Amino acid sequence: MKTGFLPNSFPCRKRSGMVLLSVLLISVFLVSASVGFSVFVRRTLKRYEREQRAFTARMTAEVVMDAAKLLLSLHTGKAHFSGDRYFASRNFAFPESGVTVTMKIDPLDDRIPLNKLFLPDGKTLRREIEVPWAEMWSLLEAEYLEASVLDFLDKDTEPRLGGVEHSDFLNRALLSLEELLLLPGMTPELLYGFGGTPGLRSMATIWSSGRINLNAAPVEVLGILEGLDEKLAVQLLRRREEKPLESIFDLATIPGFPVDAVPKLMNIAAFRSDWFRVTFDVLFEDGEIITLRGILNGMPFLWKTVRWEEP
Repeated sequence: MKTGFLPNSFPCRKRSGMVLLSVLLISVFLVSASVGFSVFVRRTLKRYEREQRAFTARMTAEVVMDAAKLLLSLHTGKAHFSGDRYFASRNFAFPESGVTVTMKIDPLDDRIPLNKLFLPDGKTLRREIEVPWAEMWSLLEAEYLEASVLDFLDKDTEPRLGGVEHSDFLNRALLSLEELLLLPGMTPELLYGFGGTPGLRSMATIWSSGRINLNAAPVEVLGILEGLDEKLAVQLLRRREEKPLESIFDLATIPGFPVDAVPKLMNIAAFRSDWFRVTFDVLFEDGEIITLRGILNGMPFLWKTVRWEEP
């Protein structure tokens, strides 16, 4: 039977077309795979470079941390304050690593000590903390949380007056302030502040030995201490800027400072710190800066790095 086609011509053309299509598909696949692999390699190299930089920043910061511990050990003064020459910014060059590290030390023990609120029984609020504790929550306009936070942290599982207890409460010291967000009613705005309004973070800390260094505390913390107010806090701030306070008796040199406030501050006031924050700005040759922070606690020649933070 005649069809008008040469014998086997149509099947050959069909096979040729299929081969060409297959070649095109394979080519597209190979190109796509090549592009994808190239992107993967670039991303992997970039991630590796980031990890290498982070490692370099951490290692150099740890080396410089030893210098911070030495400076703190050599400090023999009776007062710790941010303007102290021992705590001023210092630069350390690492030519082989291509970085320069700027170190700054800040004394802590500067706010209400959330992990040192109670007497040794773990449930009774310290007498000298009672007034600033209540004043702090009043300033935050969150009085409804004053007793609940104590129940959240104390070792007792019985609710106190105005408080509440739950089985999922921590009933232990805080590892970070963010753990307070587990408490019903605590919000990020209340913890961190919002719209210029200070939050709990500006008045409370977990980095404290239980006393408040009057040379380091911010004015809002000074103003809520028993026997003080906002006006006296400003006067104390001006006085310590002129000359750091070295003892409780130096408070009497502040104009208008009430004599009866001194015994009220006796068990909570301090003028040196046992806790410090050391900030490291690691500058690379291309201008990038990686910032790290370390928390120190201890005493001369026995300082321990408690935590590393990345702001």
